[in-house]
Amino acid sequence: MLTKSEQIKVKKLRNKFPQTIQAHIGRSKDGGFWAEIVTFHGCVTQAESFSELIDMINDAVRTYFGIPKKYLAYMPTYIPSLKAAQYFDAFPIQQKAEIKMRTSAVHEKAVR
Repeated sequence: MLTKSEQIKVKKLRNKFPQTIQAHIGRSKDGGFWAEIVTFHGCVTQAESFSELIDMINDAVRTYFGIPKKYLAYMPTYIPSLKAAQYFDAFPIQQKAEIKMRTSAVHEKAVR
């Protein structure tokens, strides 16, 4: 359970996150994935699978903002559209693509 001052801190941190982010995503030659989070200059990551890439994108954004470990569970989570997920999971892609990701409201009630 968060103290009142911790709840205020979490709200301030959450306010830094935009509703959507834009990312360029592509497949690497070895079959993995890479992402450049365009919304945040210099924010890049990579992973072996698309689902792992989504986790890594969220980790990269949280690292970009310097979120303390104890508040990570209360931060927004970006998820791609179903269309984008199907696009990358279904076919081997050699070129890059651009997608927008929205935050989910998973922890919305925890921090009111």
